[in-house]
Amino acid sequence: MSISPLLMITLLFGFNIPALATEDISLDRLMLLHDILPEQSLRIDNDLSLPKNTNQQEKPVLVLHHIPTIAPPYRVLIDVRSNHSDGAHDFDTLVSLAKKRHLDAIAFTEHDRYSIRLGIDPVPHIFGYSQEHPSLYQTGVDNFFTDLKRIQQQSNITIFAGTESTPGYYWQGIPFKNLSLHDAEKHLITLGVKTPENITKLSSYSLKYGYGDKELSLVFWFVFIFGLLFILMRKKKRGIALLLAGSFIAFMTTWLMKPKVDPNQAFIESAHAQNLFVIWAHPGTKSGVRRGPMGVLLDTPPYNRDVFQSSTADATADGFAATYGDNDDNTIAGGLWDQYMMDYLAGYIGKPIWAVAAGDYHKEGQSGEFLGNFPMDVWAKSAQEDDILAALKQGRMTAWQMGKQHNLSLNSLALLYANPETQATETMFTGDTAVVSPNVTLIASLKEMDNTKPTIQLKAQWIVDGQIVGHILLTSDMQVAQSYPLHLSVGRHVIRLQIPAQQGIRMEANPFLVQVRE
Repeated sequence: MSISPLLMITLLFGFNIPALATEDISLDRLMLLHDILPEQSLRIDNDLSLPKNTNQQEKPVLVLHHIPTIAPPYRVLIDVRSNHSDGAHDFDTLVSLAKKRHLDAIAFTEHDRYSIRLGIDPVPHIFGYSQEHPSLYQTGVDNFFTDLKRIQQQSNITIFAGTESTPGYYWQGIPFKNLSLHDAEKHLITLGVKTPENITKLSSYSLKYGYGDKELSLVFWFVFIFGLLFILMRKKKRGIALLLAGSFIAFMTTWLMKPKVDPNQAFIESAHAQNLFVIWAHPGTKSGVRRGPMGVLLDTPPYNRDVFQSSTADATADGFAATYGDNDDNTIAGGLWDQYMMDYLAGYIGKPIWAVAAGDYHKEGQSGEFLGNFPMDVWAKSAQEDDILAALKQGRMTAWQMGKQHNLSLNSLALLYANPETQATETMFTGDTAVVSPNVTLIASLKEMDNTKPTIQLKAQWIVDGQIVGHILLTSDMQVAQSYPLHLSVGRHVIRLQIPAQQGIRMEANPFLVQVRE
């Protein structure tokens, strides 16, 4: 990715602009992130003092200089399946498509184990039947990493690995009558997988929490044990029968009294123990409730609320798919995500959760899909895997959904503020937390990555604490960026940019988290 030469500019604008006004800033006067480390902020010298003989009606000016070079975000795509699990294409085909679509990094998140098992609790792996679907469990985890290493060495884009996993499920009902399978399509994505052991250590790989039908299991054990007792009593083996009865009572008591483990929390903990990044996949989809093979009801209703039920930090996911399909409404202004992030900023919740784009890609052209219609803009130090993952963990990304006729990127997104202690003007990026003065300026610009595509204008919304405070018009020709001056009240605020669904396009940016002091 090329870096333009150092820009030396002076940008003049006033803080006392009405809150709903916007101002164009040409891109050659736009500051952006450049090689910035997680713990650093971009500092800009400033002078807010008024000239001695100025009229009181004149506005104070903010003088910016020594602006760094423009550094656009990296284009990253995750949630892609290859023929190592249930995808249609091999690595070479997918990497070739990724290059054509201007991707800097792509993550192959394969099904680690895609298996449905009908068994007898508490030992369904002993008394039960499993139906395996294409996954790394079938094609071989070692084969996956061998092929991954090959394509990594041959490609000039970053390629890394992850999983899409089913943490657990349970059965209810009677076979061939009203049998239903619950939560089998409640999926979690992991990123940062680097060894076969990272996959085999996940709780999903062993189907540890693939529970059986409790009622059917109870019937089985009572019939089985009482059948044995009847045989033993007939053969006058009373001592053995009494021992068996006592053992059965202890067995049933232990099983029925044992607290049921939440398979999702257990999976997240097993992933975090390996420093993996965990994402809820398609939490709003309604396709998980339908009839499956042999009349079985597949019952995985939307699980939006599960995403935002925070427990311990280790058992809370790091992100959620924010732009998958039409049924995900977590990011509406004032919705579950805004409420969660405001609670986090207030200290009621131990960790943030970030918006991620995850498109569940399997085959080019399937259901109108193409590789790259759910990409992310990621402001990372480099396009290397560790830097991409570090940026994702900080929330320095935006999540897109778009059709094949466009390849849009949010080329800049930043918040300018005056440090209340030093009065120096500083910059923060999505996911950052900072103490700021009441007057801030928000900056955003749009870019079409493919110059053969038509110019487009999109109406975006600035959202503060769940309330839409204003709109800006973003144009994809890169000629202008929009600034949005904003006066904030003292306290904590969650500020984010959103492009609501229009013209087949949607974008969700992660928030700026600020605490305002006079």
